[in-house]
Amino acid sequence: MNNKLRTNKAFTLIELLVAIGILAIVLSFASVIFRVSIDAYRTAIANAEIMQKLRAITNQFNADFKGLRKDGEIFVIWAARPVPAAGYEDNDLDGYERFDRIMFFADGDFHSYRVNPMVRGNVARVTYILARRDGVIAQGQARAERMLVRSQHILTADPALAVFLDPNNVSDQQLYQWNNRYEYEKMSLDEWKMIPLVNKANMLSVICDVRVGQSNINEQVRGAEINPADPNSIHMLLCEGVGEFKIQGWNDALQRWVPEVDPDGDGALLDTDFIPAQNGIELHSEEIPGVLYPYPPNGGVRINNIDYPENQIDEAHFDMIPGLGRALKFTFTLFDSKGIIKEGRTFTHIVYLGN
Repeated sequence: MNNKLRTNKAFTLIELLVAIGILAIVLSFASVIFRVSIDAYRTAIANAEIMQKLRAITNQFNADFKGLRKDGEIFVIWAARPVPAAGYEDNDLDGYERFDRIMFFADGDFHSYRVNPMVRGNVARVTYILARRDGVIAQGQARAERMLVRSQHILTADPALAVFLDPNNVSDQQLYQWNNRYEYEKMSLDEWKMIPLVNKANMLSVICDVRVGQSNINEQVRGAEINPADPNSIHMLLCEGVGEFKIQGWNDALQRWVPEVDPDGDGALLDTDFIPAQNGIELHSEEIPGVLYPYPPNGGVRINNIDYPENQIDEAHFDMIPGLGRALKFTFTLFDSKGIIKEGRTFTHIVYLGN
């Protein structure tokens, strides 16, 4: 009987190496695809969070400014500083950070966030400002850690509520508590407007974190202060991760938004709407531009290179007032909580004030 030779086929060494190489390439591509997919997913989640913040802010703007009381008082302060020289993405390309703030009165269905006491009313004093955090002003905080505050003080005559503030006799600490803790004013809109300027200057200084007139209020009690660990301050928090907050009003006479740090964009500040200071545009200068509306009794416009008569700071001329006008444009930079989008995203939102 003939024995049949048996041969066992196997991979040669070269074939094995080629197979391993192909497998390595496939795994490498799979790893890249997986990493790109994860990054895309994280970016999508970050964008979704930012868009959620955007909707919360713009919806609140729309609700508040829809009820703007032009027979009430409006106080706008504009503050800017040059962007840091390194490691800063200037999203709105103006070369400056803005720390603007606004106070006004509005109609609406307002209720306090606290239940003890619960306060409801149809008129409120509303303020938007970037918050202090544990005593640190906004420009001293990391951009992604800044917080946009919306504080409301409901006007009420409810006899069950205590009168906790006498504008004619008040301490710095009482003003701090009034601005940061309470959510109502035991006065009417007319009574607010008729507070003597010497007393109102202290109140506006605390509300908008700026020295108004000859106010001698301690700087440490000015502005809205948020401590995330303090439940007594969280009711003011509108949105975390707001790196810049800019407010501009449309001006018919100039056909542009006012104020602007460098209106013609040539890098020189000869035409700036801001008040030139020795070291550029400073946040805490007595010469910070602003508008106090109406006149009488206390109104005024302070914008560099723009003269506007005090006797026309009234409802009849509202559309022409520099810094207010037919519409307000808000520009703000939003960051996600995880820091995925490193430089944040910048948005603009316009609310119309014209008749």
